[in-house]
Amino acid sequence: MCSIFGAFSQVPISDYERAMLGQIAERAKDRGRDGGRMLDYKLAGGRFAILGNWRATPTTEPPGAPPQPFDGVVHNGVIANDKELGNAPGAVDSLILPKVLVRDQGLVAFAESLDQIKGSYAIAAIGTDTVYLATNFKPIYVCRIGQVFYFSSMERHLAPLLAAWERPARINPYTAVDLARMGQGGVAVIPRQYDHRALVIASGGLDSTVAAWALKAKGMTVDLIHFTYGCNAQKRELDRVVRIGWAGEMRGHIVPIDYSRMLGASGIMQPGQIAPGIAGAEFAHEWVPARNLMMISHAVAFAEANNYGFVALGNNLEEAGAYPDNEEEFTNLLDQALDYAVGPHRQVKLLAPVGNLMKHEIVKLGLQLGVPFEHTWSCYRDGDAHCGECGPCFMRREAFRRNGAVDPVFPPSPVY
Repeated sequence: MCSIFGAFSQVPISDYERAMLGQIAERAKDRGRDGGRMLDYKLAGGRFAILGNWRATPTTEPPGAPPQPFDGVVHNGVIANDKELGNAPGAVDSLILPKVLVRDQGLVAFAESLDQIKGSYAIAAIGTDTVYLATNFKPIYVCRIGQVFYFSSMERHLAPLLAAWERPARINPYTAVDLARMGQGGVAVIPRQYDHRALVIASGGLDSTVAAWALKAKGMTVDLIHFTYGCNAQKRELDRVVRIGWAGEMRGHIVPIDYSRMLGASGIMQPGQIAPGIAGAEFAHEWVPARNLMMISHAVAFAEANNYGFVALGNNLEEAGAYPDNEEEFTNLLDQALDYAVGPHRQVKLLAPVGNLMKHEIVKLGLQLGVPFEHTWSCYRDGDAHCGECGPCFMRREAFRRNGAVDPVFPPSPVY
């Protein structure tokens, strides 16, 4: 809705440091073109702060609103219940914040006072001897140069002040911080609504099945979600997911994804185009465009709608060598994005329980957990049994062999 920006220092802010803040303020105009201002504050303990704001007037409000800061508070977002909190009719919603935020009793009291707010916010507020920053999903970035903390609504406002290898830090969503006590317990988490249940994206194969059992072993309630998208082994996978759900006393949800216009983009959706053996395990011959991203997006929507607090998948370290959407960094970054993908004060976290394991380590864990491997299906082909030749078949045979175990889908040949 606008830009908020400012600086906090334990010592007087020099003219040079003020000029740096001026550069930030100039760049911050890209999110607010309807006026604003900066104000100086002298705090207890010889500390100093500057708060600023550039306003972007909402389409539903008339122009000409008074500029922030309001009594030592700047706000980016919308307060939907400002009238219920006591704001006068027609008043700018942010005017209510100085009246409801507790700023003289420490960080915990400040964070708890945020519970009154219904809406969105990134807030910078003057405390007795500090500046508090708080966000639900509106962004705030911070960097420290010398003894001064600078902050603004976007990373791009701060980055030009830093060296090429440095980056501003984003205040985590649903977090309040005390800039005077950063590194000394000056962080408080703002609670969100979530349920301690996990929804596992299940293919019917080794990895997602072990992931589900690993979460169950941690005491979580686990259900499965399986996506049909037209792969060669779709009937086999669907059958095995049903069996796995039955064996693990987990509910199964079946959701179709329409890949009909992309059938030619992947070998696993075209009979006779499957890479054999180790070649099929070392390179993404059977890449399906954005498949994990599509499945995770659908699963997160399903999870939010049905009160699951976690979505999990079978990404693993072995296949990260060939498939970029198996790399741990993919799930780490996407998990961060989920804070902005679900509704206000809701939480859905993305888990990769076997994301740091190789295939033989996944089999070892599954054997320890009693995973019913006889129900799993790994083959890229559609047949009565695993082909034993494609990349996934090759990998699971080697993984069981390394563990000195018999793969129930590849029973040993009889000895005569």
